[in-house]
Amino acid sequence: MIPSLSDNELEAELQDIHLQATHWLQDIAFLETETHFFRDIINRYTLPSVNGSRNAEFKAKIEAQYQRLELLRAKIPGFLAFLEPFIGDLKKPMNLDFLTRYNTLRLELTDLFDSYRATKSELFQYTESLAGRKIQA
Repeated sequence: MIPSLSDNELEAELQDIHLQATHWLQDIAFLETETHFFRDIINRYTLPSVNGSRNAEFKAKIEAQYQRLELLRAKIPGFLAFLEPFIGDLKKPMNLDFLTRYNTLRLELTDLFDSYRATKSELFQYTESLAGRKIQA
């Protein structure tokens, strides 16, 4: 049997979730900065005759990630608005939709961060290989 949470514990949990969702907006802002950084790297390290298709591949990947970022940026305020009535009124009935929405957003953001990390790693390897070619030339 699962013990029930007291009202104070539930209030604290809901406030923690609200705080975490607010931090997600800051995470989105950070990823947007990363997007601008990635675009600058691609624009700075271009050898069209040799790596045009690789540049296009990176641009497409970065753009797809940015579209996912924009979708998340729109979903988070909606989740915060959904959550706020529960914080003020603990008697309001909650259903599983609450957990589903929270977990979906958390997983989408985690996946997006993983995708950005992978892109950053690939992009750095790519630029290092280009820098090595320029030094040899």
